[in-house]
Amino acid sequence: MAARANFLASDRPDTAYAVKELCRGMSAPTTRDAEALKRLSPYLLGRPRLIIHFGWQDAPKCLDVFSDSDWAGCVRTRKSTSGGALMRGRHVLRTWCGMQATIALSSAEAELIAAVRGAAEGLAACSLSEDLGQPCSLRVHVDSSAAIGICKRTGVGKVRHLDTRLLWIQELVRDGRILVLKVAGTENPADLMTKHLGADDISAHLVRLECWARDGRAAKAPKLAALRVGCTGEVWGSAPKSVTAEGLTPRRGVGT
Repeated sequence: MAARANFLASDRPDTAYAVKELCRGMSAPTTRDAEALKRLSPYLLGRPRLIIHFGWQDAPKCLDVFSDSDWAGCVRTRKSTSGGALMRGRHVLRTWCGMQATIALSSAEAELIAAVRGAAEGLAACSLSEDLGQPCSLRVHVDSSAAIGICKRTGVGKVRHLDTRLLWIQELVRDGRILVLKVAGTENPADLMTKHLGADDISAHLVRLECWARDGRAAKAPKLAALRVGCTGEVWGSAPKSVTAEGLTPRRGVGT
């Protein structure tokens, strides 16, 4: 089930953080992981389908990356989570969510690591866009003033413990290849990929990503006539009690 949820998460930014936490326990699952999976299943029942809307728009001249982090969000390892969204105008091209490899000693460092990851994703997309004959610039939106300050300066300054492998972004900002901008934390859609949120916050961020929640299956989706379950001869289309979602109440929030 966790692997299936991980497959869906690439197109479901609202479940990205919850699925990331589930996958961390796949090598040695515990009862805590099982309970987390039970909380995700009702949410998917409540929001069974998510449409990523690609409406008509003029050709944008730049790509926008939104990055965010939850400093020391994991209570066991004290590692932070990086989340981000890559957008071309109003169209979301990619979202991501991942645990940072090192323990950040400050919120600014955690936000910087997330911004560097976002800048790398954006540069790759800019290179691909240029190959397709559509050159564009890159803007990285961050909700941390301290992280923006580190990106715009030269060297580590007073943050001497900072890993120098993160400082390549300073050169690109100085050369004008990357523009780092401030975004309000409540308006940053990358916040959706860094922590459990309530139903209202999830809905607001999905609107910013042009993602629409819908019920049921898509009209053009392929349909299964029947699916055999095990060796009992039961058919999914006949809805046996052993395989239905009986007893699960749809939820509007994953971690609430």
